[in-house]
Amino acid sequence: MTTSHSGAPERSVVDRTLSILGAFDRDNRTLTLTDISRRSGLPVATVHRIVTKLTGWGALERDSDGGYNIGLRLWETAVLAPRGSSLAEAAQPHLVELHRQTSAGATIAIRDGAESVCLSLVTNRTDLAHLHSDPGGRLPLHASSVGLVLLAHAGEPLRSAVCAGPLPAYTPATITDGAALGRCLVRIRREGHALVRNTLTVGKGGLAVPVRDGRGAIVAAVGAVGPVELVQPVRLLPHVRAAAEAIARAVRSGGWRDVEVGT
Repeated sequence: MTTSHSGAPERSVVDRTLSILGAFDRDNRTLTLTDISRRSGLPVATVHRIVTKLTGWGALERDSDGGYNIGLRLWETAVLAPRGSSLAEAAQPHLVELHRQTSAGATIAIRDGAESVCLSLVTNRTDLAHLHSDPGGRLPLHASSVGLVLLAHAGEPLRSAVCAGPLPAYTPATITDGAALGRCLVRIRREGHALVRNTLTVGKGGLAVPVRDGRGAIVAAVGAVGPVELVQPVRLLPHVRAAAEAIARAVRSGGWRDVEVGT
């Protein structure tokens, strides 16, 4: 590894390129060169050089105001990811049916390290869409019903690491105590579902169950989300379980295989 004149390690071209792409997120979809420099920690001259190459390839696109957005070619590449596109495609009709049956928002998420990643959300409520994220949106595992299901069935090292904290609070009802979270995960594995109320925002809740592949491994979590008065296990659980089973059958028949990330 080379070092800069200041003695700090030089970042490789790959590291710098990834830092530039990582500067974009749901709340920062259009960035100037100065924005990218600030968010990536790279000099403007370096950003300009790499951004020019990324734009030429199609990973970034420049708008009429001179800002940069994620490009169509990068999106075309990203949708090839088997853990996202094929599973979301298999799940979509069953999420639509779950939403129709319950009037709740229907969502499916996978785990990436210590976060849940939303693959799809079917709802007619804009407040739920904002809360539970567009496809690609991430949340800490301890904060939502789908996240808790994924965490409960993750490996022991990850469960221990998450329980060790920190556990950020979204509301007073968010679990922020590691011991309490550990007990919650045991209960989820025993009962087969996760139920939360007011953990992401006051007045909203969620109920989720796991989706298993043909080997019995947990590949995703399906949930119903909505106002707390709507999130009643007696009413929702049969429909959510039926949706998870239907998605699991679609996954098995389509030959979809999970790629585990993290432990």
